[in-house]
Amino acid sequence: MTANALRPGSPSSEVPCRQGGDGAGDGGTGLGGNTLARIVEENCPGMLAFAGLVIEQLDAQAGTWQFSTDEGQTWRAIRTDLINRPGNMGLALDRDARLRVLPFAGHRVSGARVAFHTVQRAHGPGNGSYRAYASDDREDGSRTVTLVLGLSAINGAPPVVHVPRPRNKRALVRRSAAAGATPLTGSLALA
Repeated sequence: MTANALRPGSPSSEVPCRQGGDGAGDGGTGLGGNTLARIVEENCPGMLAFAGLVIEQLDAQAGTWQFSTDEGQTWRAIRTDLINRPGNMGLALDRDARLRVLPFAGHRVSGARVAFHTVQRAHGPGNGSYRAYASDDREDGSRTVTLVLGLSAINGAPPVVHVPRPRNKRALVRRSAAAGATPLTGSLALA
């Protein structure tokens, strides 16, 4: 499928992109967020190599958006009021920056819309800054790509952790008595 631009008049992408990725691949980090490189590579496999991107629009109804430029050690809130307004203001991030969304309490959000375009040069000291971008005729010919992603594709899939089920104390007493184990003492013996 071809991704479409959010704003009327913006160039659309000719890059085939999958919608609603689940982020279940290896390297998921839970609420540590996924790197922008991973989000783009998993959902737009035909996209050319890039050094960074400019986020043009985020789904403000999904929750609080945050980014990290230091591998998830610190997180900064994204000002969706700046990038979602008319005009061409975006958030410039390098490909190794992380992105996450924290859903609002009481809201059931299954996916969120993200619009961006890639750039061929790293942002350097401007990584994480808000800056104007050209709506048409970009120097590297990149186009605006809009994806609707599942939250786990953005936030990463949490690692699978085996948690043993709590056992019924009476069942434990019966099982140990049937196995001929030594008598239990303490609170288990009273059950």
